[in-house]
Amino acid sequence: MDFNKNILWIFSHSNPTSIPSYIVSGILPADYLNIQKVVFLSDHDSKEILTRFNPKLIIINKAFHDNVINLARTAKELNIKVISIFDDWYFVKPGSETIKQRFDNNLKLANCSDNIVVKTQSAANLVHKHTGLNSNIISDCLRFKSHISVDKINYPFKVSWFGMSTNHDTLECGIREILKYDFIVNLKIITHKLEKIRMRLSSLNLKNISLEFIEWTKEMDEEVLKTDIVIIPYLNDHKRIVKSYNRIIDSMNLGRFTIISDLNHLRIFKNYCFLGNIGEGLKWVKENNILAIEKVKKGTKFIQNNYDVPSISIEWKKIIDQTLKQ
Repeated sequence: MDFNKNILWIFSHSNPTSIPSYIVSGILPADYLNIQKVVFLSDHDSKEILTRFNPKLIIINKAFHDNVINLARTAKELNIKVISIFDDWYFVKPGSETIKQRFDNNLKLANCSDNIVVKTQSAANLVHKHTGLNSNIISDCLRFKSHISVDKINYPFKVSWFGMSTNHDTLECGIREILKYDFIVNLKIITHKLEKIRMRLSSLNLKNISLEFIEWTKEMDEEVLKTDIVIIPYLNDHKRIVKSYNRIIDSMNLGRFTIISDLNHLRIFKNYCFLGNIGEGLKWVKENNILAIEKVKKGTKFIQNNYDVPSISIEWKKIIDQTLKQ
């Protein structure tokens, strides 16, 4: 089948490339499979866009507005198959009216989809628990060019953390764990809303930790490569259990030693990084430099073999073919 002619990948944000999850769960596999991409906004006409492109199947990435529901319903009326992708659907205690509305829309969208895609098994379990619906699991793919693994981890530590502002609370947690040790750490913080994170961290007695704040860009990998270690602390809460692995796999793909919190759904990476308290992870690296480098090399190979764009795109082709046959 000619995917370019028959499949349409839908993004409901005016600037899809500014949304990291859109890049790794939609834009990159769509480009690899030669699938047309369309921005569909809240004031767009669902019937017009579907009759203009006349697809056999649409893939709807993370929904940002109500009109996406109209698009899915119109697709069903026109006998067009629908696959929907869900990010960060954690059900419990949505933090704002906007998030609550998004969750309500997710349920409506899921109920009029032929197939549902989530990023992890834990997310699939949660969707099934709350809706009774089954999900397909397709991980995010790598977004950056692969890099040679670091061959030495220097001290004082050169560390980076990257993420959106929704993860600022986890960064504070990670820094507090480091502060229990007397390490000298140069920490690059790569994010947006820099004033917000500066304010959040201003009350901490940082001791031997020096901070450098860097605005998030699509080329942020260049800043990560200036460090030896990436820290990815997680809180053990309902929000984090449905998160994709994209920051973990990106860090390993860039050949950096990665320290992540020890949560059940992250233990698939236990042979390739340090799982646990962030400060304990730095202590382990300092005492086990050679073993740490071995983990980096094994992790880089594992990630590149399982999460590269071709591998993830093959998974997308399978689910597209399966949906079209339903």
